[in-house]
Amino acid sequence: MKKILLATAAMTLVACGGTDDAADDVGIDDETANEVEMYDRFDRDVNDDAALMSATYPVINSAGSEIGTVTISDVEGSGVTVSLDVTAIPEGQRAIHFHETGSCDTPDFQSAGGHYNPSNANHGFEADDPNPHAGDMENFDAPASGVVRTEIGNDRVTLSDREGLAPLLDANGTALIIHAGADDYETQPSGDAGSRIACAVIEP
Repeated sequence: MKKILLATAAMTLVACGGTDDAADDVGIDDETANEVEMYDRFDRDVNDDAALMSATYPVINSAGSEIGTVTISDVEGSGVTVSLDVTAIPEGQRAIHFHETGSCDTPDFQSAGGHYNPSNANHGFEADDPNPHAGDMENFDAPASGVVRTEIGNDRVTLSDREGLAPLLDANGTALIIHAGADDYETQPSGDAGSRIACAVIEP
């Protein structure tokens, strides 16, 4: 609770145009300021009993260059919204999934492992008895410009470890992977989506 209140105080100062002098005026010492900075990645709604969270992570390509960000936000009563803001994505339908390990070793991102699937479900929304992987998501369309700004929903996962949803921030984290092709929603075990062209490590 202390860290939540501190983070709220810090955000209020920023919103009001506060400076380091303003921080001094309210008695935030260097040690406390460091705690606020460490807490910055996550934005928690302090008025929500479920402690909903939102976090932003860098997305890299196979060369290890940062090509944008992904923001993952808990949705009240559901899973998460994945807000993608990336460039240099080849035109066409592209698959996007959460994978089981928080690792993005270039160039092929195989260190991320398979799809995040803690319930050992079948892959795909259109497969026989689908009950899709926790990490399965719908394809998105990349325009000719390669600039993608879109939101994708996933009602099976959570950042804040809510009951009945698969936690993205488990012991070894997870990874967000963008593929070279589209997911056909039925081929096992990963929808025949092609190689992995972009990755983000999802970790605390």
